[in-house]
Amino acid sequence: MSALLELRGLAKEFPIRSPFLRRRLGTVAAVAGVDLDIAAGETVALVGESGSGKSTLGRMIVRLIEPTRGEIRFRGEDLLQLGARDLRRARRHFQVVFQDPYGSLNPRMRIGEALFEPLLVHGLAPGASRAERAERVRAMLAEVGLPAEAAGRYPHEFSGGQRQRIGIARALAPGPDLLVADEPVSALDLSVRAQIVNLLANLQRSRGIAMLFIAHDLALVEQIADRVAVLYLGRIVEEGPAAELLARPLHPYTTSLIAAVPRVRGAGEAKLRRAPSGEPPSASAPPPGCPFHPRCPVVRERCRGERPQLVAAGAARRVACHYPGVAGAAGSFAAPDGTFPPD
Repeated sequence: MSALLELRGLAKEFPIRSPFLRRRLGTVAAVAGVDLDIAAGETVALVGESGSGKSTLGRMIVRLIEPTRGEIRFRGEDLLQLGARDLRRARRHFQVVFQDPYGSLNPRMRIGEALFEPLLVHGLAPGASRAERAERVRAMLAEVGLPAEAAGRYPHEFSGGQRQRIGIARALAPGPDLLVADEPVSALDLSVRAQIVNLLANLQRSRGIAMLFIAHDLALVEQIADRVAVLYLGRIVEEGPAAELLARPLHPYTTSLIAAVPRVRGAGEAKLRRAPSGEPPSASAPPPGCPFHPRCPVVRERCRGERPQLVAAGAARRVACHYPGVAGAAGSFAAPDGTFPPD
């Protein structure tokens, strides 16, 4: 399957400046060299803790943030080489759904105007009459489960879940081939998160578009993703088919993320299993060797001095770990025989 989107060595460094002297003190690597492909019609979930670089990566893909280095190829075209005019042309084909449904809509613009605006920007509705505009907006609203009368209302008249449906409709308006969903449900009530995820999954299948679904909730990822990439301190540490990766994680960090998902026991009792211990190290001063080694329950001496590379680990899987699979699945941090491997 050919790639629709190709990321090669994508990195973003932000300067650290003194608040008093306004002097540059160094840099922090929010994203530290990511290679990732997304095929046409595929949903890839990008997961990791807060601060791992997920949103920065998503915003670089749509060029809301300019990378420090690397390549972003969409349909073989290097997006970083495009000027303003060509970038506007290309943006029709990749759109973003933002995390905050309250801040992503213009409070002074009626919903119908907000939904039709992308068609005007990209020249997709030349000479449309008022009746034709109303019909296009009605169809967009119906696709995300909202009534036609919503077109004449303002954003403050809607709930968070309804606003996010409007944001999804606006992103889909120009008919993109790729949708970047940047934690689209994290700001919503638990009661509506599953509804929005199901809506995105249904729209992705019906339209046949590709999607990068950025999240930290693995329970939601399991419902929507074909493939999962796990990000830690700006680097992918594991990647593979969703069902296989979630059932048999190879990296200790992935294992700990899965173990942190609440599971139901007995008559509705939830048990929180072993989560990642400690705080992530600072991205401005990452530890030597494996960046996860200060928190890893199976750390060995080799991990403290040698950074593991992201390499193939069987068909369609990659992992950056010297001892893949040792942490086991679902929070078991020992090898099958109960021992740890030698250095």
